[in-house]
Amino acid sequence: MRKICHILPLITLLFTVNSAAQSLELKDLLQKVDESLNKINTVTYKVDYFNKYLAKNDTVHATAICSLIIVPKDKMKSYHNIDLEFETKKDGKKYFGQRRYNGDKVLWYNKVIDSLTNNAKPEIYSEKKMKNSVVDGYSNFLLKKYFGKRDNFHAYGTRLLQAFYKDINVTEEQLHNTPVYVLNIYHKDEKDTTRDRVEKHYFRKTDFLPIAYYSFLRWENMEQYNYYEVDYLAINNKISIDDFKIDENKPLNAVDLYEIFQNQINN
Repeated sequence: MRKICHILPLITLLFTVNSAAQSLELKDLLQKVDESLNKINTVTYKVDYFNKYLAKNDTVHATAICSLIIVPKDKMKSYHNIDLEFETKKDGKKYFGQRRYNGDKVLWYNKVIDSLTNNAKPEIYSEKKMKNSVVDGYSNFLLKKYFGKRDNFHAYGTRLLQAFYKDINVTEEQLHNTPVYVLNIYHKDEKDTTRDRVEKHYFRKTDFLPIAYYSFLRWENMEQYNYYEVDYLAINNKISIDDFKIDENKPLNAVDLYEIFQNQINN
């Protein structure tokens, strides 16, 4: 857990802004981003995720390794496996979890890291509504803004969509010394609801892939924000549906999985 007063200045310091320089027009950026994302069929990435909800004071931090097969026709947009580590405010303990979805079933597992075993029994769901509900609960790690929606960004360049926003523009910045284009989306204030809402997508200049995202809004006297960074471990790697097999009779080797997870995030 991290206090919002600490994390927001940190996020700000991650960027060196050069808003005046803009060598790429909005429509050109959106086209190149869509072209880049459309080429991805499988992907494995690490995501470092920070979130602060409206009614809460603390920032939740989680790190996850995610492997996806893009399936645009599936409601969840991907078959996937997610290993993650997070800490809860309630007890101050660190947890290791796994989420897996293959279209037919969902596997869900959480356990305090100090209590991991190699004969763990995860929750497994196959009923349609329950599957959807469980996956929706962790869908922030699936980055649906990018993976599973073809030609998702070009619409931001149309007059029809722009009419619903206060402003949409492109700037250039540095993220950890990596040159990026930033798609800035400023929402109009909603009467008696949210205000000052903004979204920022950070696309790497070399390949137009998203490597960070930030959103912020206010409602009454409360604030909410999301921020995450993406580190690609493999793109169009050899992943098959068999890699996401869920066997209800097979225990989860949580100790081994956590060791593999630690090696991945520390490399």
